[in-house]
Amino acid sequence: MNKKIIIQSILFLIILILLFLFFFKYFSKNNQTNSNTDKTNLTSVSKENFANIIENIEYNSNDETGNLYNIKAEYGEILNESKNLILMKDVTAKIIFNHNEQITITSKKAIYNTTNYDTNFEEDILVRYAEHTIASNNVDLLFKDNKVKIYNEIDYNNLNTNLLADNAEINLLTKNLKIYMNNNKKINIEYKENVSN
Repeated sequence: MNKKIIIQSILFLIILILLFLFFFKYFSKNNQTNSNTDKTNLTSVSKENFANIIENIEYNSNDETGNLYNIKAEYGEILNESKNLILMKDVTAKIIFNHNEQITITSKKAIYNTTNYDTNFEEDILVRYAEHTIASNNVDLLFKDNKVKIYNEIDYNNLNTNLLADNAEINLLTKNLKIYMNNNKKINIEYKENVSN
């Protein structure tokens, strides 16, 4: 009788050990597979969402006349539809002429073309050139045309003049500023008197 109980006990223990090993292996592999899939999913999500974003981005280029173009942004995002277009946020751009004159453009957003350096600025734009300050909603920096095109609710100020207009252009070769309205409308000009002590 004792032998029978011992054999049954040993068989029972062997079955328990086999069950334990089976469940341990099964659950261990299942958990590993789940954690691996989670890691893979996280990696692919982060690659999808963040691989195209670059922080503290800066580009420099020169034109054929020796002028330097520098553009900086808090961050930029490579647009999927075109690898040479970068959407930038909190942007500061400078065109530094070889005589150390410069045009500074700041904006909330810009789309920068890495191939031809053309840049389209949007939102809260401020253009500064010598004594000229121009606020507007849109600015296009067109290198192949050698001009800065400013449009959409322009508010221009210099030392003693304030005017509202539809369009303005700065020629990058001559550095001349041209301001005009659409449909032959008149420009609203306000002159400020010099205040001297």
